[in-house]
Amino acid sequence: MRLSVDLGNVRKKLGLYPAIELIAAAGFDALDFSFCGFEDAPELADDGYLEEAKRIRAFLDQNHIACNQAHAPFKLTCDDRYDLSEKKFAQIVRAMEVASILGAEKIIVHAVKMPFECLNDREYFMQHQYEYFMLLKPYCQKFGIQIAIENVYRTDKKRKTFKGDFQTPEEMCQIIDKLGREDFCICIDVGHTSLVGYEPEEFIGKMKRGYVGALHVHDTDYQGDRHVLPYTSQLNWEKITAALKEIGYDGDFTFEILSFISRFPNELLGDTLCFANKVGRHLISLIEN
Repeated sequence: MRLSVDLGNVRKKLGLYPAIELIAAAGFDALDFSFCGFEDAPELADDGYLEEAKRIRAFLDQNHIACNQAHAPFKLTCDDRYDLSEKKFAQIVRAMEVASILGAEKIIVHAVKMPFECLNDREYFMQHQYEYFMLLKPYCQKFGIQIAIENVYRTDKKRKTFKGDFQTPEEMCQIIDKLGREDFCICIDVGHTSLVGYEPEEFIGKMKRGYVGALHVHDTDYQGDRHVLPYTSQLNWEKITAALKEIGYDGDFTFEILSFISRFPNELLGDTLCFANKVGRHLISLIEN
């Protein structure tokens, strides 16, 4: 099982190429390349993006680190057009293309954003998301990359509560059944499950075998999306790793510890990543042994 970490906040602090070097030097096997906003990847936003993607891939290879997965932008809403004439849709497609050049086997894609009240009509919500993801399916096949649908949540700001886009494990498996497992899988964000009423180990334990293809691993306090290192907040990591072992998860173990990384000055980033690497290796050992 490879250990991976999100590139995002390290890149914001240091720039793209120094961030790749530092993550590789800290001992990670792979990294999750974030396109959450193309403003975070300006070198890939202009017309020369294909050549730049090839340069990044060569630099990854030079540093003996893989890009195991990527994260598509997630600004698309139900009021936007779902075709290449819509910039936000086109950016998702470009992220898929670039990620495939970087070597990513999977790209994380969120459900299209809908008003909070739409989450109450589950049949309407599920059908809308199915139709949206089906429009991305041809690009999976064109670029040879699998979409991992993440269990994202929405916030009711008035009541300060959370509700999942795909609220239950059963709904997540249902959307994969409809879309097809060749081009789609599930990315479980263990922090998000806890916000919508499931302990991560419970959510994981109800997954169909082979449906989970990617992870976003971080800790939280059940009050917000904290993105801190495991063992620094309240999730039960022995139970989480046991659940992953029970469903036979054999994908990569990817940290999304953005807030944890952002707390440290640049001078300590190397040590911070080395320590995170040790924590990740320990968690992997609990799954594999």
